[in-house]
Amino acid sequence: MEKLLKLNPQYPISIGLILMGVGGIFFDVTSEIGLGITLLGGIIMGAGAIIGFIQTKGDKKPPL
Repeated sequence: MEKLLKLNPQYPISIGLILMGVGGIFFDVTSEIGLGITLLGGIIMGAGAIIGFIQTKGDKKPPL
């Protein structure tokens, strides 16, 4: 879990965006492959966003 939270969130977000773009452009969403690739990209992108949120939430210091 520690290694996962040290991951730079830009990598999974960008990989997820690329996968969603590939799934949306080259495959039809009504096909199972296109829907699967689009959903996989969305899940990866969401995981990167959650990792980034946890990292920024842990970095905040209380006001003086």
